[in-house]
Amino acid sequence: MNGFKKYAASAVFVTGLLSLSGCKDFLEVNIDPTRTIANPPNLILPSVQAQLGFNTGGEVGRFTLLFSQQLAAQAGRQTEAWDAYVLQPTEVNGLWRNAYYAGILADIEEILKAQNVSPVYYGVAKALKAYTYSVTTDLWGDVPFTEALQGTENPQPKPDASKDIYPRLIALLDEAITDLRKTSPLTAPTSTDDYIYGGNATRWVKFANTLKLRLYLHMANAPGFDDAPVRAFLTNTPPADFMAAVADDFQMRFDIIARRQNPTHQFFLDRQDDITSGASLVDLMNRKRDPRRAAYFTPAPFSPALLAAPPITDSLGYRGLRNGTAGGSINNTFSRLHTYVRGAVTSTTIPPGPTLLVSGLTYAGNAPVQMLTFAEYNFIRAEMALRYGIPGNAEEFYRAGIAASHTDAGVPAAQATAYLATAAGTLGTGDAALRKLIEEKYVANFMVPLEPWNDWRRTGFPALVTIPVAVSPGNGGRVPRALPYPQQEVDANPNLKQRTTLSERPVYWDVRTKGPQ
Repeated sequence: MNGFKKYAASAVFVTGLLSLSGCKDFLEVNIDPTRTIANPPNLILPSVQAQLGFNTGGEVGRFTLLFSQQLAAQAGRQTEAWDAYVLQPTEVNGLWRNAYYAGILADIEEILKAQNVSPVYYGVAKALKAYTYSVTTDLWGDVPFTEALQGTENPQPKPDASKDIYPRLIALLDEAITDLRKTSPLTAPTSTDDYIYGGNATRWVKFANTLKLRLYLHMANAPGFDDAPVRAFLTNTPPADFMAAVADDFQMRFDIIARRQNPTHQFFLDRQDDITSGASLVDLMNRKRDPRRAAYFTPAPFSPALLAAPPITDSLGYRGLRNGTAGGSINNTFSRLHTYVRGAVTSTTIPPGPTLLVSGLTYAGNAPVQMLTFAEYNFIRAEMALRYGIPGNAEEFYRAGIAASHTDAGVPAAQATAYLATAAGTLGTGDAALRKLIEEKYVANFMVPLEPWNDWRRTGFPALVTIPVAVSPGNGGRVPRALPYPQQEVDANPNLKQRTTLSERPVYWDVRTKGPQ
């Protein structure tokens, strides 16, 4: 990403990207959106995208991927408390304030106020705004939307109900698509300021439509959902206006330069033994002899031979940590997160094994943070057809999602074909089919922030291990349904009421009655 170098002088950009948490308290939450700023949209947009990718792939990913047990924590540190569902309100102060409201969302408003620019800038900004608010409401439930970002005019904004925010995000995406389709002689985004799609308005339209489908799928879980708008949307939108290949993935790419790298990679460099692979995911993939393991994880026990020739046909060869069992200790016998998460191996010397320190292999660090993928699009369509009878062939979309995930992971075609022929199986019908679909989506959405947790909250799949109450006093051993509100905001805004548990007042569509509660 050469554009990172261009924009490195921006204070917001540097602070958001170089801080490990991305959440230092250097901004005010309700900055005045009418203030005059020097930077035009072509300089603001890179900051928005970099902050979004770094913070969503960083803290949001750590919280929600630990909750959904793709990752597990050890070493007796802060992350092991999160792994056991103990998350303090003060620990999300910066994520809410500096990363989202006073960072990404405030900068987006600056783009939307700009004049004499192509409407494509507005379309991109609205699509990013819709995605960002979808993250905040899925994390916290009711959040400020209508009264947000009014500065001193309203320093204590009331939160909107999540059930009211979702339809507004659909409408915002419709506005984004309209803007993206407009032609104009004015300068539009290019690859120098649009790190995600290089100024390609067509691909932004595909993203906006696919994000609408994700939101509709979430909404369908709530009682009384009217599926008529979804049916009309799919009837009136040609397939070409949705994601059509892995090249359409909504992802933030990172650089190989230190402190401009993937946030998970940076976390591993700074806090080496805190996080490792989760057994819930690794065991599921082992049972199916999943060839994606070779990109996702290092082999365990480790050896140079196994790294060079991964044990893709064996049900063994990889090992994850069972969530809630580390007990404050450090164990280097587990599979480490590998090239899919950290970029290409750059080590000149490969350690002999059989254990592997997190520092035992070096990586380029430029793997992207994926936030919405073509693989997920296919799983969304499959679930809509399977559960709600919405147009589409569930079996075909299910298999297309698996194939796209293998492509994303760089699996050789022969191995991907063999997996589809054996392990994937026929989707079928009913609860068994839903479980199979969500398990495959869980694997495909490896390291996609938030969505594996959303799927578990909606469906109860995949089956997650129960953490004993003695290990997890914070939420009674139950998987959290929402983050605590940031204490800083609760203290400053009487309209924001703190949760007593992390199962209280979740997002409105989290109304599942079957499965673990």
